[in-house]
Amino acid sequence: MSRVLGNTKLIGLLFLALMAGSLWLTMAIFTKKFADYDEVALQSSSVGLQLPMRADVKIRGVLVGEVLDMEASGEGAELTLGLYPDQVGNIPANVTARIEPKTLFGEKYVALQVPDQPSSDHIRAGATITQTKLAAEVEQTLNDLYPLLRTVEPADLNKTLTALATALEGRGEKIGESIEILDSYLKRINPLLPDLIEDLRLTARTSDLYASVLPEIAHTLRNTVKTGNTLLSREDKLNKLFDDVSKFSDVTGEFLDANEQNLIRVGELGATQLRMIAKYAPEFPCLTAGIVKAGDLQAQAFRGFTLHINLEVLPNSPREYGPQDSPVLQQKSGAYCGTLPSPPFSQQNPFTDVPNFNDGVETDTGKGTRRVAPGSMALAATPGSRREAQMVRGLISGSTGSEPTDLDVMLLGSLVRGTEVTLR
Repeated sequence: MSRVLGNTKLIGLLFLALMAGSLWLTMAIFTKKFADYDEVALQSSSVGLQLPMRADVKIRGVLVGEVLDMEASGEGAELTLGLYPDQVGNIPANVTARIEPKTLFGEKYVALQVPDQPSSDHIRAGATITQTKLAAEVEQTLNDLYPLLRTVEPADLNKTLTALATALEGRGEKIGESIEILDSYLKRINPLLPDLIEDLRLTARTSDLYASVLPEIAHTLRNTVKTGNTLLSREDKLNKLFDDVSKFSDVTGEFLDANEQNLIRVGELGATQLRMIAKYAPEFPCLTAGIVKAGDLQAQAFRGFTLHINLEVLPNSPREYGPQDSPVLQQKSGAYCGTLPSPPFSQQNPFTDVPNFNDGVETDTGKGTRRVAPGSMALAATPGSRREAQMVRGLISGSTGSEPTDLDVMLLGSLVRGTEVTLR
C-alpha cells in the first residue's frame, strides 16, 4: 500500500513538472526565445524609448524583425533590432529607419526606409542604422500634440470636427478649384519672389531713411502749428491785408485798362533806347566806379565849400555856329572803358588826347591840343598825338624788327591816316 502511494506521489510530481515545462515552453515559443536574429543597432531620438518590447520591424509593410532591447543615451535612445536571417538579404545596407504609429495613438513600430538609390550590398549584423530627420520631426510634433489633445475635451473636439465636416460636405469640388486657382497664382508669383525680396529690402532702406527724417518732419510740423496759431491770432489783420490787396488789384486793373495803349506805346518807343543801353551796358560798371572814385577829386576841388580850380580862357571861335556845325558823336565802336575806373591822369599828368567831337570849332586850344578831329577816339588816335606815335612805332617795329626814328613815325603816320605826303 505504501509502495502504491509512493508511486502516486512520484507520478504527481512528474505531472506538475510536465505542466511547468509546458508553460515555460509555451512562453518561450511565444516570446521567441529560440528564434535566431541578426542584430543591428538603431540610433533614435528619445521617442524610441516609447516603443514596446518586441515591437515590429517592417520594410515596405513586410515584417522583417523585432525590437530586442533599448537603452537611453546622451542624444536619445539606442535600440537593438533583431532581423530575421532569411529577410536580411532584402534589406539594403544604406537603409534608414523611422518610428511610426500604427494608428494616430496606437502602438508604434520601426519602419525601415529604402532610399531612392539603394545600395547593392545588404545589411549585415552589427551595422548601425540612423533615424530619418523627417521621422524625428513627425514624432516630435506628435509628442507636442499629445498633451494638447489630452487637454481638449473630447466632446468639444467632436463638435468642432462635426461642424467642420458639415461645412466641408459637398464642397470638395469647389475647394479643389480654389486650391487649383491658388496654385496657379503661386506659380506666377514664384518667379517674382527675387524682385519681391529686393523690393522688401529697398523698403527697409526707405523706412530707415524715413525714420531718420521723421524727427525733422515732426519739428517742421511743430513749427507749422506755431505759424498757424500766429496766423489765427492775427486773423483780423490778415483779412484787412487781403482786402487792401484786393482793392489795390482793382485800382491796378483800372489803371492798366485805361493806359493799355500808352504802355504798349512806351514799350515801342523805348525799344531803340533799350537797344542802345544794351550796347553800352558793359561799360556801365567801370563808368560808375570811375564816377565814385572821381568823387574824392571833387571833394578836394570843393573843399571848405569853395571851388579850387585854375580857370583858363580859350580863344574864341573864328565864326559863328551854323546848322552844319551841329555836334555829332562819331563813336560807334560800342562799350569802351579806356583807363576807367582808375585813370592815371592828374594835375601833373594831364590828359592831352581830347576826344574828337564835331562841335563846330576848328581852331587850336593853345594848350597843345585840338578841339576837333574827323576820326573816332576808340578807332584812331588824334593826328600827331602820342597815342598815334605809339601805334605807328608798333606797326613799323613789328614789320622791320628795328626801332623806327621820329621821321619814320611822322611820314608813315600820314600814310596810316590815309592822307597825302608831299615832298618839296
